[in-house]
Amino acid sequence: MGQTSSSWAQKLTKPVSSWMSGGKGSVESSPTSNDLSQYHGVTPFIYKRYGSMFFDEDGDLAHEFYEEVVHGRKSRMKRCYKRLRPQGEVDLPHPCLNNQLPIIMCEASFKS
Repeated sequence: MGQTSSSWAQKLTKPVSSWMSGGKGSVESSPTSNDLSQYHGVTPFIYKRYGSMFFDEDGDLAHEFYEEVVHGRKSRMKRCYKRLRPQGEVDLPHPCLNNQLPIIMCEASFKS
């Protein structure tokens, strides 16, 4: 999974980084019309994420589910691992930048 998203980030940032440098350098760094056409409509923002919660049989949503198990006079809570469905994709309240996007947003000078 990491390799796929890293290659996606490289494909996305290749034209962006060559625009930032002004296309100077080797022929490979200058974008052509064919290179840019394949990235049309791609954005570095993330609008959805994979949810970390689960649905149980009743449709309740939570991170963990427990059931009460009675042993004689004592009872204890046992964690349920079966019959749970993952929440799936969840919309983010605001768009976020992809953390694997290697673009310098702001370069600040540092004096010690």
